[in-house]
Amino acid sequence: MKETNLTFSISNWYQRHLALIFAGLVALQLLLFYLIYRNPWVEQAIFTPLVNFYDLLAGKVLAFMAFANSVSGDMISSSEFAVSIKKGCDAAEPMAIFIAGIVAFPAQIKDKLSGLAIGLLILFFLNIIRIITLFIVGVYAPDFFESMHLAVWQVAFIIVAIVLWFLWLKYVSSKRTKS
Repeated sequence: MKETNLTFSISNWYQRHLALIFAGLVALQLLLFYLIYRNPWVEQAIFTPLVNFYDLLAGKVLAFMAFANSVSGDMISSSEFAVSIKKGCDAAEPMAIFIAGIVAFPAQIKDKLSGLAIGLLILFFLNIIRIITLFIVGVYAPDFFESMHLAVWQVAFIIVAIVLWFLWLKYVSSKRTKS
């Protein structure tokens, strides 16, 4: 069956504008994420329990590292320092960026699912490490806590999410080259 001019022109336009389509899909997903993320019901049902779970895990690791602490809800405290883990400290935004990049990129579903599973696990555990290091900084160098929290870790987290996406992209691209 001969390809029509309309089919050819749509296909041709799509091929020439892949980056624009990708950027639009990522932006749309991030907009959807923020609409959901800012919903009070979603915060109570998903993000508050997630933050409390992060606290629990970080508290256990800190105790294993001989930092006596207690965990109550979103608070990890000791006699030297206390930190409250709030919305925004849940790694949701870097995870959303990572997810949006993978979902928007044209790849096989199995590659997307494996990339999401591995990347989200890495970001999840990195967030626990972030909470632990911030607590330790709060104990030993409290003057640096805000800088570590706002300047170092937030930027590092976004960079790690993007680097993970690039690594996934490299993996997917190498599979295409081998085929």
